[in-house]
Amino acid sequence: MFDRQQDLKTIRRCKRGEEAAFAEILGRYRGAIYNLCYRMTRNAEDARDLGQEVFIKVFSLLDRFDENYAFSSWLFRIATNHCIDHLRRNRLRFLSLDGGVGQDGEEYEFQLPDTGPEPDTVLQRKEALERLEEVINDLPPHYKAITLLRHDQQLSYEEIAQVLSLPLGTVKARIHRARQQIQQMLSVRSYDI
Repeated sequence: MFDRQQDLKTIRRCKRGEEAAFAEILGRYRGAIYNLCYRMTRNAEDARDLGQEVFIKVFSLLDRFDENYAFSSWLFRIATNHCIDHLRRNRLRFLSLDGGVGQDGEEYEFQLPDTGPEPDTVLQRKEALERLEEVINDLPPHYKAITLLRHDQQLSYEEIAQVLSLPLGTVKARIHRARQQIQQMLSVRSYDI
């Protein structure tokens, strides 16, 4: 997904203090980190703030980065842990999935294109995705993080193990348990996906 060698060269330039290298890393990973933070918090403003905090933290800890590992794994580990800490601090904050909210906080309507599947098919898929996201959002943070890293960021089990500093077997077990919990929650809520 990310070029490890290119990252390593850029990180070495960052360690020498080259501002252009910092901008490259930020440009390369900003979207993925924002997306992860947004999926974890379900709040655009929190995701922007957390993303900025993650990059500040990463750049301040760059001298601790072990070049034997992928930079992307290290970065995603920091971002995931930062989001989990944020969620633990703010447990009682919830965001309704009933309406769409843009990055600027304004509500918006979902616009459906004229071409493509029939409107009822689109609506069924949308409702199924909303139910699934609702259930994923209700997972405990460690299951939520591992589910998003696997299915949203499309990381391999090995990459997830690196990101979360977990043994591969634990990653597989948690993904399996998370999927079981998702199925159970869908069943209890009488959702069919």
